[in-house]
Amino acid sequence: MYNRREKEKELMEHHSGYLEKLNSSYQFIAKTAFYSKGKFGRQIQLFENELNKGSDIYMEMVDITRDPKGMETDMVPMFWERPLFKYRYNPYFKEEYEVKVSTNSRGEEYSAYIIPTSELVCVNKGSEEIPYNEYDKNRTSEPVEQKKLSVFPDFEEEFVPKLKDVTESSEDVSAILLEIAGSFQKLATALKNK
Repeated sequence: MYNRREKEKELMEHHSGYLEKLNSSYQFIAKTAFYSKGKFGRQIQLFENELNKGSDIYMEMVDITRDPKGMETDMVPMFWERPLFKYRYNPYFKEEYEVKVSTNSRGEEYSAYIIPTSELVCVNKGSEEIPYNEYDKNRTSEPVEQKKLSVFPDFEEEFVPKLKDVTESSEDVSAILLEIAGSFQKLATALKNK
């Protein structure tokens, strides 16, 4: 289990150079961007108390890792380049955005406003603001130039076993094969008795 506030503080420290230069009040939060059925692009959830503060909200997108039981174990940056996004304060958020009522992992009901990521701008380097959709489009990699006629690998050249690297003697291999045969014999006996 991790401490969300401490993790957000660590994430914020990564962007402290930019945030310290701001001349206005702001909030920093970590948010997960997700796809919703029937919606175009990714969405984020912002809570009413976050939107009511009357300031821009700066955020880093994160992924939540979970254990096999579904409990949150960590929060990691969503993008390797760790961009900083800004949601510009909108006093009309109650009229413009859909409210989602759901239940958290502890079974508690909550409500949040669903904001399309297209409402965000990327402010990562310098003072230039890039709309999220432009950022997302530009981060997809360019097609890689094909160097061969076929994309199918040449198994004789690329996957030739390197016999020089084999250090086990034939006696070692024989012992391993006998051990495997014995294991199969025990398995066959166990299956026969059931």
